[in-house]
Amino acid sequence: MTRTPAAAKNPTGPTQQAMGRRERQRQRIRSAILDAALELFAEQGYVATTIDQIAERADLARRTVFNHFPRKRDMLDAWRGERRELVAARLSDGGVRRAPARRQLELQMEALAKVNEEDPRMARVLSLGWLSELGTFDSPFPVFDSFRDSVRLGQKNGDFRSSVTAEAVAETLSAVYTETLHRWLQAHQHTDQPFPLSPALRVKLDLLLDGLTAPRD
Repeated sequence: MTRTPAAAKNPTGPTQQAMGRRERQRQRIRSAILDAALELFAEQGYVATTIDQIAERADLARRTVFNHFPRKRDMLDAWRGERRELVAARLSDGGVRRAPARRQLELQMEALAKVNEEDPRMARVLSLGWLSELGTFDSPFPVFDSFRDSVRLGQKNGDFRSSVTAEAVAETLSAVYTETLHRWLQAHQHTDQPFPLSPALRVKLDLLLDGLTAPRD
């Protein structure tokens, strides 16, 4: 009869406990690197910050930083992933998926605005880092896919015109979101009372979806 190893019978045995410790240590190091990077990017800019500076701020060896994040843009990817998960969690209500396409787009813009307004420092670091790394990401707009999917739904249901591709509409919406975010970040940095992001995005979304041409009598 084949003997079952003790570690396999007991999921909380020594092997699993050791793996748990290693994973917790890995996450602690990863968090320390990201915290140090965020501080430095915010203080002196994304381009001016080096891996050596991040390692020194995190009190880690340079090689350790490279093992977790071979490139600075990998740190941006990590934060972008966290942002996507946060927005997705706020849109996870089943009612959102059943909502009309226009309402889906409105809710996406609202969720994006709230995430940025809750952490302007992170928003600025990501925005400037994204501009510095433009052309290196798989998709130029992190929000492109979700916008495109909602537009496709609207076209399928007859709510949106199908004479324009969903990709073109999503690209336009993504550009509007990105440009409005940049203007908001500039106002947030240089004025005491920046304009609210969510209403600004809503106005532009309505303008795009309604069209600029006034109806003729």
